[in-house]
Amino acid sequence: MVEIEEREVYLNPKKIHASYGSRELFGQWIAAAFGFTVFFFYEVVIGLNTLIAAFAFILYTIWNAVNDPLIGYLMERLAYRMPWEKKWGIRRVPWIIISAPLWLLAYLLIFFVPSSWYGTTQLVTDNQWLIFSWYLGTICLYDTFNTLYDVNVLSIYPDKFPGLNERRTVQGYGTILGIIGLVLAAIIPPMFITTGVAITYRNSALVTLVIGLVLFLAVIPGIWENKRLKKLYEQRKQTIGEEKVESFFKTTKTALSDRRFMMKVIFFFGYQISGVMIQTSGFYITTYLLDSPATVITLLLGAMLIGALISVPIWTFLSKRINNNKKLGLISGWVLFFTFIPMIFVSGIELWMISLLLFGIGIGGSWFIDPPMMGDVLDHLAVKTGKRQYAIYYGFQAFFIRFGHTFIVLTIALTHIFTGFVEGATDLATLLALSPTPELAIFGIRIHSAIVPAIFVLITIILFWKFYDLTPEKVAQNKEKLNDLGL
Repeated sequence: MVEIEEREVYLNPKKIHASYGSRELFGQWIAAAFGFTVFFFYEVVIGLNTLIAAFAFILYTIWNAVNDPLIGYLMERLAYRMPWEKKWGIRRVPWIIISAPLWLLAYLLIFFVPSSWYGTTQLVTDNQWLIFSWYLGTICLYDTFNTLYDVNVLSIYPDKFPGLNERRTVQGYGTILGIIGLVLAAIIPPMFITTGVAITYRNSALVTLVIGLVLFLAVIPGIWENKRLKKLYEQRKQTIGEEKVESFFKTTKTALSDRRFMMKVIFFFGYQISGVMIQTSGFYITTYLLDSPATVITLLLGAMLIGALISVPIWTFLSKRINNNKKLGLISGWVLFFTFIPMIFVSGIELWMISLLLFGIGIGGSWFIDPPMMGDVLDHLAVKTGKRQYAIYYGFQAFFIRFGHTFIVLTIALTHIFTGFVEGATDLATLLALSPTPELAIFGIRIHSAIVPAIFVLITIILFWKFYDLTPEKVAQNKEKLNDLGL
């Protein structure tokens, strides 16, 4: 099979590839901080009833179900109508520049719940619905700007980097930088946190905002819509006119009825569940399984960073040697599944670090292969529909990302309810004293840290292996058809 090579020519290609890859650094810096901290903050630090905190995430899921696909749809609907597109020929960059700072600001607001509403059990009880409203409102705001950023920054990827090898190279940078962003989020913000002291979480979020703005500057060269992209946009307008976006419900049906798209998204969902579940469970692991301060999470995630970093050259080599994104996805998925097994049993910081080092190898592979695989699927959808409307499909994928977060929180909440975990217990000694079933409550943390995500990874691997059929031959055929269609 001969690959159709469509590498862009840049004055400094490595700089552009690394800059676009740094979107993962910026995104993980915020998303990982959110995953590590938010539910723990409201359940343990504020002391909000676990059931009420979970109810907020159920409503958040409903908002998420509409918000993510709708923003993706609107981005395509507005693509040719915005003044910057008409005047300068750019489409995505202004939305990215607008949404990134607002996403950071929304994250900060999550921790600014008025201090007069909590501090004692009675205050929390009296104000629990006010706390609930603040929690729900700010996480929905956070999700809205997150989606607006994601669907636009990801929609640039297939057009700016059309060649298969270039996509893999770009994502090699993205995988390394994304893991660094995740670990930096585990190292720097916890330095400003004292477990159980609410104001320190606010200070930590402020640090996340300030550093996040600096990290975002590194993204701009990579996402900038250069002359080639502007020419491509104009060419498509001349070839097919301003693409008419079908109704929201019709595009929803198109996305959800495409087997290849859904299998890719389901596989992605399993990998997201596994990675984010560890993040969200991190403070629970350090506080209750290891009886250690919040800063110990740095050691655990540092081990995962090492595993991921040493794995990236291996995954990059394998991707070019195998030249089969589905096969590489399955390999990384199985590595991920088997690395969960030790986490069900291990104790002590050292053994947890070894387990997470191995986990990092699997998460690095899944992280690496996802964007190239999505590029294959988007090429398939463009051939099928005759349209290049990436934002719509990234909007649906964003829904599954956010639904994954909600699933994780509900899993943690239900596990805590049924195993006797006590909200407001800020350390292991307090949990042992207050829980009616302390040993079961501690084992419950292993359930949501390792057992549940391992099961989900296994299910999604099997579904992906059975029903996803974009082989290298079909990928090459789609690229040839896209050339014929002028897409």
